[in-house]
Amino acid sequence: MFSHPPRDPADARRLVLGAAVGFAPAQVHAFLESLHAAGYAGDVVMLVGPRDLALARYLRARGVTPARTWFIRRLHGPIHAYRFELFAAYLRKTLARYDQVLVTDVRDVVFQAHPFAGISDPACHFFLEGDRRTIGNEPTNMVYMRAFLPPAEVERIAACRISCCGVVLGGAPAMAAYLERMAADLAAVPFAVRRKIGADTAFHNRMAHLTHAVPVTLVENNLHVATMGIEPVSTYRIGPDHLIRTVDGGLPAILHQYDRIPAFKAAVDTRFPALR
Repeated sequence: MFSHPPRDPADARRLVLGAAVGFAPAQVHAFLESLHAAGYAGDVVMLVGPRDLALARYLRARGVTPARTWFIRRLHGPIHAYRFELFAAYLRKTLARYDQVLVTDVRDVVFQAHPFAGISDPACHFFLEGDRRTIGNEPTNMVYMRAFLPPAEVERIAACRISCCGVVLGGAPAMAAYLERMAADLAAVPFAVRRKIGADTAFHNRMAHLTHAVPVTLVENNLHVATMGIEPVSTYRIGPDHLIRTVDGGLPAILHQYDRIPAFKAAVDTRFPALR
């Protein structure tokens, strides 16, 4: 039904890292099928839990490497934050194999084009969220900043745009530095607040706007990644091919948080029917 683009030989030195701890195969199906349909042929490594046996079998059958892990929330924090420490450890051992790395959410991400297409800048690419909202006027993000950053940094960062840590990609050395910095910041979170969510978002945005601890290229929403959670629905149109474009005809390579809008989820489900 949909023709697949040719495979890029450069994919042999590319890596996609995701976390699916506790997921069922159906929750990673659209992610993997869309990644393949977009023409990506490089390595994919996905964190799985010790009991995720069916998921691990499903991943292996699709050429994905399951990386078995365990965590205790009171010690390590939520898995969506702790994953950055695990990714850092993995890339520390394998860095020489790769030129480019994508770290991404899984359950609410799909691909409409090759994830690395047009990305030649070796810096980490941080993607801004929609509607030009700032951290200071988005209540959830301010909760995260106040929980994990000192007051002086909260005041400075409030006027900055929101950068989402759910999709980050770039040259392998810069991405390794990013993951090491995230891992160090997360490991330093006091045990009293380690269970709370949002540390990853706070530290990611601090790097983006305040410390510039790693090389960063900030990218506007909907150019390469469409982070759709707070973007007005009217920004997008669903085409007869069930791809989701911006109203000016742009085709974001990666859709993030698409499942929050029923019509967009239905379009993705049409392209990649759910597992039975």
